[in-house]
Amino acid sequence: MLYEEKFTENCPQCGDALAIHFKYTKLIKCHSCKSTIFLEDDSVKLIGKSAVLSPEPSLIQLHKAFKFQKKRFTPLGKIRYSYGRGFWEEWFLQDENGKPFWLSIDEGDFVLEEKINFSLPFKKNREFKVGQYLNDYQITEIGEGVCVGFEGELPEAIKLNETHQYVHLSRGNGELLTLEFAENETMTFKGQWIDPLAIEVL
Repeated sequence: MLYEEKFTENCPQCGDALAIHFKYTKLIKCHSCKSTIFLEDDSVKLIGKSAVLSPEPSLIQLHKAFKFQKKRFTPLGKIRYSYGRGFWEEWFLQDENGKPFWLSIDEGDFVLEEKINFSLPFKKNREFKVGQYLNDYQITEIGEGVCVGFEGELPEAIKLNETHQYVHLSRGNGELLTLEFAENETMTFKGQWIDPLAIEVL
């Protein structure tokens, strides 16, 4: 096994075991009956069925570790977002120290990011315009997608058909900031564009 199981719960729908690998997991999909399970404190709550995602060729696979720049990551979950003409995927990763990361894959472009504490005076993506600067980052993309499903486990609750709004800001050396907008908060992620050929699947 390439990763360590942290603890196990049972699916309230079918009773099968839910092996949970990230101690802060909030949402998990049962691999047996495909039910969506919400985890909160010591409770386990069935919140319905999740869409079954069509299989797509991918370098990244659930629970199959890979290395990038000598660091080991294990994919624990993924979310798929549709933007009309296609889709992109957000992979939830955990490194060898249990630290969470996100890997975004869109039409062959890979971005590895981690969540940071960064306060903004804006709560909606309409406050931004492409070409504007925020400190030394320039806004390069503003967009949105609709959640069409997920697999594995996630550190946050998501809803099927929920609209996901984002703003990308870039600066030199492939550095990137991503702002994501929820109902009452803005989340900030910092990372870099990476070369998929530099990923070593274990």
